[in-house]
Amino acid sequence: MPNITEMNPTEFSELLHTLVNEELFKSRERLAALLAKDSPQEALEAEFFHFHGDYVDFAYWLEDYEEDPLEGLTPDTPLAKKLKRQREYVLANRKTTLKERNFRRMGLYLYSDPMPVKKIVELPPDEYRNLLRFLVAQELFPVRERLVALLAQNPSDQALDIAFRELYVAYELLEVAFEDYHYDPDEGLELRPEFAEELEQRIADHEAGEAKMFTLEEVAKEFGVKLKCTR
Repeated sequence: MPNITEMNPTEFSELLHTLVNEELFKSRERLAALLAKDSPQEALEAEFFHFHGDYVDFAYWLEDYEEDPLEGLTPDTPLAKKLKRQREYVLANRKTTLKERNFRRMGLYLYSDPMPVKKIVELPPDEYRNLLRFLVAQELFPVRERLVALLAQNPSDQALDIAFRELYVAYELLEVAFEDYHYDPDEGLELRPEFAEELEQRIADHEAGEAKMFTLEEVAKEFGVKLKCTR
């Protein structure tokens, strides 16, 4: 995918259509509906699993955008003033770098980015529900609705550019909302008994010297990969 700042108008419009149709917005509606019905914890956890995964997928489209979303905006307009306040909040409360956030979304933490103390799966029920309510009420979701309406009106390139900036800042607010929490969708899951048994057997075979080992060169040859020394 071309860098967002290098896209032509057609590519940029297609990106916006892709963004507003991401699964994140569907899972948000389902999660909000469950919260409104005071659904049981198990149902909330199952839907939050999808919500978080869809958030990670949505972030994929924007993770390489490093421009200042306020640059070039007329500063005295109501929208520019609102975005300035929101961006100041983001920058004041953000604790991670872009690289650290990208690693977090892969379920990894760099040495420079300690794992947050708060684990979502360990939150008390009331605190868990409050967090979910906070997340589904984030600015990103009404901003997306406005962008959907705008896209249906054959807008100018300038209007789309401004709308994207608003969407991006709203996305940053959602990032900050997640920042103090650790969530591993696989945490607490148990291995299937047959897989656990096979894994234990392979470990035992390796320790007994009975497992067949492959060198890195053999693996590279099998998959048609050329190894390159970087030192």
